[in-house]
Amino acid sequence: MSNFSILTTITLSALFFSYRSQAQERSITIELPNGTDLELLYIPSGSFLMGSSPEELERHGDEGSVRKVRISQGFYLGKYELTQAQWKSVMGDNPSVFRNFPDSDVHPADNISWNDTQRYIEKLNALGLGTFRLPTEAEWEYTCRAGTETRFYWGTDSAGWQTQKYAWVFPYSEGRSHPIGLKEPNAWGFYDMSGNVWEWCQDWRSSSYHSADTLDPIGVSEGTKKVYRGGSWFNKPSTLRSANRNGHEPDTGGGTNSGFRLLMEIE
Repeated sequence: MSNFSILTTITLSALFFSYRSQAQERSITIELPNGTDLELLYIPSGSFLMGSSPEELERHGDEGSVRKVRISQGFYLGKYELTQAQWKSVMGDNPSVFRNFPDSDVHPADNISWNDTQRYIEKLNALGLGTFRLPTEAEWEYTCRAGTETRFYWGTDSAGWQTQKYAWVFPYSEGRSHPIGLKEPNAWGFYDMSGNVWEWCQDWRSSSYHSADTLDPIGVSEGTKKVYRGGSWFNKPSTLRSANRNGHEPDTGGGTNSGFRLLMEIE
């Protein structure tokens, strides 16, 4: 990426947050049971180009057509993937495969099915700390891209050489997840949007986007698989592209590389 492009990205990012509602804090921390903190960052409403063009290297057919999407409501999103400590603080158990490391509490929760996320969110919402849910696929990509239109949120990176700086990715991940926040964040301050673990979204997965569905899209009304995004420690660099889509049956845990990130709605 050229110095001009880097400067432009930084400038756009600064402008993006300069116009947010003054009533919203840029960062908030929610105290979960047992004194475990959950940090979220505010994302104001805005528009972005969702999907990938046919010219994008190693793209898949379900990533188009590219359309301009409007996110009409601001929201808070987890600065990091949900950790094992944050899961345990609400659920009282730990289904993660990578739970026996000395620092496992700050590893992302893994082996989590979409249905598991709904059980967690139901219990969390019952605590009266806010209204939480999974992000929609559009909200997730909006946040991941952080104002960029390139292959990755750090640039085009055709050879994938920059991936290790921003993401835990095969074959450099030592065959496992790692503590959150050790890689470089995207331009809006979110860590591990690519790599570490896949992140579940609210939507059912579709075979393509509907070009007319451009205001707060929520995907198809029914399906067999739920969307997850971002790739994981198990995947090659091209899987970590911002537009890449995947999915799984909602009752399937996905093994060691599926987790999630929480969205909190603005009251």
